[in-house]
Amino acid sequence: LARFRLEAPLVALPGDRFVVRSYSPIVTIGGGTLLDVDPPRFKRKAPALVTHLALLQQGSPEEVLEEHVRHVGAAGVRLAALSGRVPFGPERLRALLQTAQATGRVLAVDRDWFVHPEALARLRAQALAALEAFHRANPLRPGMSREELRGRAGAPDERVFAFLLSTLDAEGVVRSERDKVRLASHAVRLSPEQQRVVDRLEEQFRVAGAAPPSPEEALGQAGVKGDEEHELFQVLLQSGRLLRVKESLFFHVEALDAIQAKLVAMLRERKEIGPADIKDLLGVSRKYAIPLLEFFDQRRVTTRVGERRVLRGP
Repeated sequence: LARFRLEAPLVALPGDRFVVRSYSPIVTIGGGTLLDVDPPRFKRKAPALVTHLALLQQGSPEEVLEEHVRHVGAAGVRLAALSGRVPFGPERLRALLQTAQATGRVLAVDRDWFVHPEALARLRAQALAALEAFHRANPLRPGMSREELRGRAGAPDERVFAFLLSTLDAEGVVRSERDKVRLASHAVRLSPEQQRVVDRLEEQFRVAGAAPPSPEEALGQAGVKGDEEHELFQVLLQSGRLLRVKESLFFHVEALDAIQAKLVAMLRERKEIGPADIKDLLGVSRKYAIPLLEFFDQRRVTTRVGERRVLRGP
C-alpha cells in the first residue's frame, strides 16, 4: 500500500492500473491498482491511512462505499462526486446507497446528497454544545442566529446543517423561529426587577404612539442607563413588541398598527398624501413623519409617486 503525490493533475478512477517509472534512466519501479483518487488527509505513515487503504483494497462494496462517505465528514458528498471515487458504476452505486440507507450506514440529507451517521452525530454534539454555551452567556436572548450557529458548529454544508436542524426540531430538541435557533428547554426568564423595567419601557412606547422616545430616553425613564443594545431593550425587540423603523427610531407594534389604519383611511378618502398630510394626521414633526412614510412603503402599504404617496394596489 502506498500514497503518491503527483507533480501535475491526473484524471483517474479507482480500479485503474498504473506503472511507476523513473525519468532517467527509464526504469520500471513498480505498478499497482488505484484504490482512492482523492484520499482524506492523514498524517504520513499514520495507522489510520493504512487501515483506510486496506479497507478499500479488501472490503466489500458496502464497506468501501461507507468508508468514502465516512471520510467526507460533515460536508457530505454528492452522488456525482461519489461516483468518481468508487470502483463501480452508477447503477451499482445507487443500489448500494439504497441498501446503506435502509441499514442506517448512510443518511440522505437531500436529493443525491449523503452523509455518514458518525459525522452527523459529531455535528449534532457541536451544535447542541454551542447552543448551551450561548444560552448560558446570553440568558435574555431568545436564540442564536442560524448562521452563527452553523459557524460555531464547524461551518458544515448548508444542506447537511438544514437536515440536522429539521431532525432536532422534529425530535423536540431545538426550536427554529425565523432566523433564530434555541434549545427547546430555553426560555427567557426575567427577574421581578427586570420585568418591571421591560414593562415600563413597553408602556412608554405604547403611550407615545407616533412620537416615541429614543432608546436612551426610555431606558433613563425606567431607571437604567444604556442604548438600544441594552439587554432589556433587546427583549422587547426580539419579542416583536417593538419594531425598528429606522436607525435609533423604534415604535410599539400596536402604535404602528394604529398609524397604518389612520393612514389607509386617509388615503382612501384623499387618494394621495404628502409629508405635510401625515404630519397633520398624527400631530408629529418630519423627524417621525418621513421615516413612517418610508416604513409603510417598505411594508408595501403605500407606493411613492414623486413626493406623494398612494395606496399600493392588490
